[in-house]
Amino acid sequence: MALFQIFLISALSFCAAQDDDIMTPVVNINSELKELKASIAELKTDLITAKNELQEQNSLIQDLRKQIKESPKVAFTASMSETQSASRGPYTTETKLIFDKVLTNVGDAYNPATGVFTAPVKGVYYFRYSGSAFSTHDMGLSIFKGTKRFVSSYEYNSSDRNDQMSNGAVLELDVGEQVYMNLWIRSWIFVDRRYNYSTFTGYLLYPLETA
Repeated sequence: MALFQIFLISALSFCAAQDDDIMTPVVNINSELKELKASIAELKTDLITAKNELQEQNSLIQDLRKQIKESPKVAFTASMSETQSASRGPYTTETKLIFDKVLTNVGDAYNPATGVFTAPVKGVYYFRYSGSAFSTHDMGLSIFKGTKRFVSSYEYNSSDRNDQMSNGAVLELDVGEQVYMNLWIRSWIFVDRRYNYSTFTGYLLYPLETA
């Protein structure tokens, strides 16, 4: 009888222990719920930050589009016209070259009647020229900014049949400042009627803010 009582007590203890294990949750639901809420809050914060950054990027894109649309367009290339191949020069004095054959003139800042480019806006510009001549003649060319000689090239008559040369410069110009080209004294430049060997080119790189 005592042995049976011991067995019964042991069986009841075992069942009670099993019931305790079944009733005890494996996971702390409240703790997990708090962590989930914290993760959701963090995701919401990240989403708001990403949304604000996207709005800033869109605003910047719109500003750039507006600047590009409103930015002045200035560019030209001109050559010299002749009914047949000829030359300009030589002259006894330094002479302004008039490139009267307009190939491109966006913004109409270049005047083919005078050979002068007049800056329509304050900005940084790039100018370039090319020149062609026969070897029996000297060729000297200069870009002028106002009355100041800016860059030049000189080709002494050589044993070559034909001479080619070019040069270019970046200029900062205020509104109304002028740029043109001169042919040196006692030199010449070849003017062909078809191929445009000798040209004058300029364009606006970017505008500058006025004071």
